[in-house]
Amino acid sequence: MKKQEKTFEDVVKGIEQSEANVDKVLKAGRLERHEKVPMTDKRLDMILGYVWGIIATIGGFGILSMIIYFMGTAGR
Repeated sequence: MKKQEKTFEDVVKGIEQSEANVDKVLKAGRLERHEKVPMTDKRLDMILGYVWGIIATIGGFGILSMIIYFMGTAGR
């Protein structure tokens, strides 16, 4: 048994048909295609600020805990 080899044209035709099927499904669901919009600098700054705040809070709590621990065991 020989595997059926696909030509470039067959692959392109298959992609075009799948694109048409996607449009049919979206139309049936009354949905629209939306292009992806890149993230704005303002939003990226906000997200990175939250991440930095979370890391600083956890690190600060860890450092404070270590200071309290080492001060409590300093005389032993």
